[in-house]
Amino acid sequence: MTRRLTNQDAFDVAMLHLLNQGHSCVSASGQARYRGPRGKSAIGALIPDELYLTSMEGKKVHHWLAARGSEYDALRKRLGGVTPSLLDELQDLHDRSGACMPSLYRHLAVAGAQRIAQSFKLSMILVHRCATYQHLRGPRIFSPAGTRAIPAAAPAVEVAPVPYLAAAPTPAPEPVQLTERPQEDLDLIARGIARAIAAASAHGLDQPGRR
Repeated sequence: MTRRLTNQDAFDVAMLHLLNQGHSCVSASGQARYRGPRGKSAIGALIPDELYLTSMEGKKVHHWLAARGSEYDALRKRLGGVTPSLLDELQDLHDRSGACMPSLYRHLAVAGAQRIAQSFKLSMILVHRCATYQHLRGPRIFSPAGTRAIPAAAPAVEVAPVPYLAAAPTPAPEPVQLTERPQEDLDLIARGIARAIAAASAHGLDQPGRR
């Protein structure tokens, strides 16, 4: 059973998804889609797998929410607590961001999110936290696969190399699958980063001959 979303829920889930994905969801011809080979759109992120229908593609949100019949009843119940104009704004932000580098895409997404949050009196706390995580050095826990890491503002720390340790190849990270509770997603990511940093520090201190 899916949970009924509020305006803040829909805003957080849609924006965290776009920041995590780093690009729009479009067809081979460049047409915006709710779902496609390269992910989901802002509205697509709000639709659970079991409620998604290919017949939604090519239609505005209000078209299939206002359609007659029981085909979309469960989805209407899920999105019934969200202001229709907010759904339109979120999808429009996705559609207008276009094709660009992930770093620029995220910058445009945050700027658009700020405008939407002001219009609908929504909190930007989770959006700002997510954008901050994208700039952290270290393990890319919250980064889509195949994208270039965003340079961090903090200066790099030089670490003496350990000659007898072979660097294992690091596979490209997979995008984080967001849940319906964005706060728990970010808390989980923060704990993962803290554990990774602690493990790296402990490993360095345990090496023989190092002080």
